Amino acid sequence: MPRDLQPLPAAPPSHDLASDMVASVLADIESRLGEQQGWDLPPRLFMLRLRPPRVEVEFIPEVVWNPVGINPADALRHHAEALPPVPSLLVPGEVHEDSVFAVGFMFEGWNKPKNVQLPPELRMLRDSGERVNHLLPGRQEVRIVHAVDLNQRAFHIVRARGGQPRLSVAGREGAPELEGTIPVALGRFVHALNSGPGQQTEHPASRAQM
Repeated sequence: MPRDLQPLPAAPPSHDLASDMVASVLADIESRLGEQQGWDLPPRLFMLRLRPPRVEVEFIPEVVWNPVGINPADALRHHAEALPPVPSLLVPGEVHEDSVFAVGFMFEGWNKPKNVQLPPELRMLRDSGERVNHLLPGRQEVRIVHAVDLNQRAFHIVRARGGQPRLSVAGREGAPELEGTIPVALGRFVHALNSGPGQQTEHPASRAQM
């Protein structure tokens, strides 16, 4: 059954109400559907849809986007490659009722501790395209939430196991440049949902009201 969860105030708030709304909903998802449910959970792909005065979160079943159980990032890339790239010059859009205004992905993984150098053998593996963080002796378990909104603004939450979440929003002070497979894929998904014939595509999804 749908659950009603009111978006929390963004912290720190900005003058961009749409950005604050996405940030607050993502923080609530990470807290209530991530941290409070514990660790060792499967990855979750979701869409944010505006249903005033709330935001509806639609989770796409993993069997839809990763039916053969490959690495989740590779599964997202596979689907994204079938979609047109996002134009370099994008006309800013507004959030409308019933529209999908962001696509997100919550998952668990391993971070390389700061100031830790990769051994030569792991560096060779990484340079060949292999993932190596899980092989490090001092690896750090983290939960990560990536999201991209309809204007291709990237959001990022990371929480180390036993720690506090850190939120970054592209364009704000101190926010890192987010690159890589997952943000690029999410950007293509949300762009396709808001342009062209693909915007009406429906997937079976479980819904929660935020």
